[in-house]
Amino acid sequence: MLRRAFTMLEMLLVIGLLGLFASVVIPGMSSAQFSSAPLVEGALDADLRLARTEAIARARAVVFVCASDGSAWWIADNASPDVPFDGTLREFGRGTLNTAARATLHITTGDGSSIRVDNKDARVVARFDALGSRDDNALEFVLHNAEGSQVGAWSLAAGRTRLHRE
Repeated sequence: MLRRAFTMLEMLLVIGLLGLFASVVIPGMSSAQFSSAPLVEGALDADLRLARTEAIARARAVVFVCASDGSAWWIADNASPDVPFDGTLREFGRGTLNTAARATLHITTGDGSSIRVDNKDARVVARFDALGSRDDNALEFVLHNAEGSQVGAWSLAAGRTRLHRE
């Protein structure tokens, strides 16, 4: 019985094809769209409660601000909403929202004052007075992934700080 092995050329060809396949498939797997909705919901919920706590602790009005392009939100003093408190700026694709890269958050409200931040338009979407009470605006939050598909929606009743999943 005659035994034959693979030639060097056959081995290099197979290894090359496997390398090409891996270079195409593996990066695609790492950017697979996992649902970022629970992550964003938790961050929003925590930041709304933090804004209320900051208002009480500072004994002054505090605002929750969202970039109008939906790429970020932060907590700031009512007198200077364009200056986020330290550690309160949340941007999609960075920090705790790293897995939600290129996601956008759209917030609708009956009232909101526009401001300019770092050459971006932004809106004050919620105000907390010095006693921690929130304004009377009802808010709707809608999260879209990088492709523009809706992946999460929440509502926030007037005067409340807890999100309600839609």
